Amino acid sequence: MTKKAERTTAYIIETVAPIFNKHGYVGTSMSDLTEATGLTKGAIYGNFENKEALALSAFEHNRNLLLSAIDAKLSEDDGAMDKLFTLIQFYKQYDVFTLPMGGCPILNVGVDAQGNNTLLSAAVRETIKDIEGKIALVLENGAKSDELHLSVPPLQFAKQLFTMILGAIAMSTMTRDRKYLINTLTYLEHLVKKEIKK
Repeated sequence: MTKKAERTTAYIIETVAPIFNKHGYVGTSMSDLTEATGLTKGAIYGNFENKEALALSAFEHNRNLLLSAIDAKLSEDDGAMDKLFTLIQFYKQYDVFTLPMGGCPILNVGVDAQGNNTLLSAAVRETIKDIEGKIALVLENGAKSDELHLSVPPLQFAKQLFTMILGAIAMSTMTRDRKYLINTLTYLEHLVKKEIKK
């Protein structure tokens, strides 16, 4: 692939990623994509096999932005508690972070792709597992260093924590009320301190 072709492909992905995320796989039309990119249908599909391949690349783009941000937060501090609180603080501003993406890619694509796109559904599930794994590793390291006390396995606690975070994101998104996000994440801070801090 030439440098120009690589730039065109990257431009298409960056431009259409928020559109697919906001309107969904079925809800995004070819005219939405040509209008946003300023390219013809032929020019777009000269870079991607089909709409499904483009939608998957768009999700992967948003997922990579999210995972990079989470990795950055989890590498900021030394202690497990600091890492957890940094992650919770990140999620308190999650709606602001995901605004340029068209909202939460996990929630939007995960719900939209159910029943109509197995590749996208699988990519979302892998992303969820990836994030839960990152949280579990922090918990495991905290338990090993005797900083945290866990009454359940690290991955189980990570799944419960992430479920509450995603639930807060869903409620905040559906009601357009940030209090669901802020109040739930504030409660999670209290829960983490009470339940697992030694």
